[in-house]
Amino acid sequence: MTPPSAAALRALGLRLLTQLAVALVTLLMAALILLAIGVSPTVAADAFWAGTFGSPTNAGTTLTQAVPLFLVALGWIVTDKAGRLQVGFPGQVVIGGCAAAAVGLQCENVPAPLAVMLCAAAGMLGGALWAGIVAWLWASRGVLEIVSSLLLNLVAIQVLAWLVRGPLQGSLDQQPQSADFPESTRWPAFPSVPGLTLSYDVLLMPVLAVGLIVVLSRTSFGFSLRASGGNVTAARWQGIDPVRTGVRAIALSGAFAGLAGAALLFAGSAPWLSEGFEAGIGFNGIAVALLARNSPVGAMFTAVVFASLNVGGTSLQSLLDVPSTLTSVLQGAVIVLVLVAAAVAVRRRSTTPPEPAPAPAEPSGRVTAAAGQGA
Repeated sequence: MTPPSAAALRALGLRLLTQLAVALVTLLMAALILLAIGVSPTVAADAFWAGTFGSPTNAGTTLTQAVPLFLVALGWIVTDKAGRLQVGFPGQVVIGGCAAAAVGLQCENVPAPLAVMLCAAAGMLGGALWAGIVAWLWASRGVLEIVSSLLLNLVAIQVLAWLVRGPLQGSLDQQPQSADFPESTRWPAFPSVPGLTLSYDVLLMPVLAVGLIVVLSRTSFGFSLRASGGNVTAARWQGIDPVRTGVRAIALSGAFAGLAGAALLFAGSAPWLSEGFEAGIGFNGIAVALLARNSPVGAMFTAVVFASLNVGGTSLQSLLDVPSTLTSVLQGAVIVLVLVAAAVAVRRRSTTPPEPAPAPAEPSGRVTAAAGQGA
């Protein structure tokens, strides 16, 4: 096995320092904001920890909320590797959740394991089909995927509003929400955690992270993704169709987002479909991937960080009356800092001259001959 080069080690060290700097600046901003509103940062830190990991119940809630963020981050990583800028994850989460809910409401007499798998598969299929619209518009009509995916997010919101007021409306008091999902469709949780707040879907995080790494680095599909995202012309010379690869990448990313929508509904605390259940997961998942520098393993940890901000922000609001907007401010600060760090890194690479190649050594025979002539 070839040891890592000095340049690779420097790049890794710089990446770690950048992420540490982002964390420190974010913590400093949080402390300044808390001081400005008259809250002690140390008291707020204690309340934050108590609300996120201070008890098994709260820790289970935090980890369970990290799963949908992580799934959306994987979807972004796939499309980024293929060189496609697809930002329709909010809509794909919504449609995936709607498809999973429609199937789940019909699974009252279906055994639990089968019902869970059917709901998950429906969510993935719904998200993939909704993302397929983006892929079709790009591949056949030349519509930029960033434009079509953004507009389809708005359409998905209206589809959800229609469903919870029409075909899927099941509230006894005519609220815009579905009936409660059957118990057999609820994703199982660890019985040792009080309140059953830790769902078994957290096991998907390491499995999918390692699986995606293997797919990207060890399979022909992964090679076609990286080739299409790296250089379209070179990919075509190697017999790869960048358009077909991009379509497959967009559909796969939608499947990840649709599974996230199913996880929000069937592993969450509210066992019904209602407006606003997506709760910003789609765009926050993109931020998770950016903070992890598009690393599947790193996305596991950054997803936990973002979930901690959501859960901890609720705890700060209830215990110390801290405005809930603090969480949004900190998440936005993290995104901006990561983008600034990435821009600085790109500029640094573009302005740093390449190291000169070492001069080739003269053949030993020529040196010997020259020595003999001098003698």
